[in-house]
Amino acid sequence: MKKMFGVLVLVISGIMLMSGLSHADEVKAAAKPQAAIPAAAAISGDIKIGYVDLNKVQTQSKAGKDAIKNVEKMFKDKQAQLDQRQDELEKLLQELDKQAAVLKPDVKKQKEDKLQKDYKELQRFKSDSEDELNKKKAEIAKQLFDEIAAVINKFGKEEGYTLILERAVVLYAPEAVDVTDKIIKAYDDTKQ
Repeated sequence: MKKMFGVLVLVISGIMLMSGLSHADEVKAAAKPQAAIPAAAAISGDIKIGYVDLNKVQTQSKAGKDAIKNVEKMFKDKQAQLDQRQDELEKLLQELDKQAAVLKPDVKKQKEDKLQKDYKELQRFKSDSEDELNKKKAEIAKQLFDEIAAVINKFGKEEGYTLILERAVVLYAPEAVDVTDKIIKAYDDTKQ
């Protein structure tokens, strides 16, 4: 019996050595989760979570409304220029249609070439205008986001929040943790 027990201890020790585990490693592994539990328990008592609807902040804050107005004005200005150029092009086309029967072939060809060139320039202007507007929208959106993020960080620190999430990632939360209106007010206050 003693011999069996000695062999069993020897086998178990050999297995432990082959697997690379020592008694010290087992103690360390067992101690790690226990050390993390008290730290997590200490933090959990002080957690304060909120959420903010960034889209609402961007569309309902004073700065957001101003940004939307600026982009709309830029769009209207570009659209007016586009409409004017398009009207001019249509007039040239109508003139060419009326005069086509009486024009010499080389003059007709020149007018058709000019019309085609003007049409290509109109398309390029339209494309450039869209690119310019999209670039401006992206710049404004980034600026707004950076400003709002700074307001949220300051608000979170001052009000003792552990975490403020974006509404889009929140599946459920009571209205009491919605800080959107407070963020809008704080953001508007920074713009005065």
